[in-house]
Amino acid sequence: AFCEEGCRYGGTCMAPNKCICPSGFTGSHCEKDIDECTEGIIECHNHSRCVNLPGWYHCECRSGFHDDGTYSLSGESCIDIDECALRTHTCWNDSACINLAGGFDCLCPSGPSCSGDCPHEGGLKRNGQVWTLKEDRCSVCSCKDGKIFCRRTACDCQNPSVDLFCCPECDTRVTSQCLDQNGHKLYRSGDNWTHSCQQCRCLEGEVDCWPLTCPSLSCEYTTLLEGECCPRCVSDPCLADNIAYDIRKTCLDSYGLSRLSGSVWTMAGSPCTTCKCKNGSVCCSVDLECLHNN
Repeated sequence: AFCEEGCRYGGTCMAPNKCICPSGFTGSHCEKDIDECTEGIIECHNHSRCVNLPGWYHCECRSGFHDDGTYSLSGESCIDIDECALRTHTCWNDSACINLAGGFDCLCPSGPSCSGDCPHEGGLKRNGQVWTLKEDRCSVCSCKDGKIFCRRTACDCQNPSVDLFCCPECDTRVTSQCLDQNGHKLYRSGDNWTHSCQQCRCLEGEVDCWPLTCPSLSCEYTTLLEGECCPRCVSDPCLADNIAYDIRKTCLDSYGLSRLSGSVWTMAGSPCTTCKCKNGSVCCSVDLECLHNN
């Protein structure tokens, strides 16, 4: 079969210009990533949020939570961070820190010493004060009863003086649009897309790309599937590509011989089958071209 534009992300050409796409991709040439998050295909635990990745997704712990080390795919392993016990809160010394699910609160006892002011960047912000962060002009912070709240600047596209740097989605100028790397699709300012395992964004006519952030994995075996950008956990060592070979874990080959981990041999009676010892597991694969020639 011949597919004129080929099949992307590891897709297989099964008929003239017809591709069978791997899981997570769709389109006539497998060129479109399925966004499992926006299409509601999966549901993350309420302590986590869904992050779309090329070919799959990841449930990332929300602010105020962290993973307990088991790295559940659904985000169930996200547990509360006790900012009070860890002393990572921003309560002033005249108030008490109270841990909450996903955050904390500052309680100030009544009396003349209870100011409700907030320590910030070596200084002091008064209770009720609002300010813009020096390092981020698109974030606004406020001090309320000893606790600092920060949020992104609200974007009102009807306001003619809206800051287009902070609110690129309000920028409708043609000169602010961007063409993707293949020269096929036009993006508006503020739009995001993935290209060659990079996250890209159009901002006022310029394309900015940075490496895609992959979730940290604590499992023993991982593999990077064809067409994907981030490794994922697997339980079968034969599927893993991150193995550190332990020579103490041996395998018995088809000849009855003991093989060290990392050893490769040809299966007895099957010259087209190659086997490898992976930490006690025998992993074999067949060379289809060899079979065809024999």
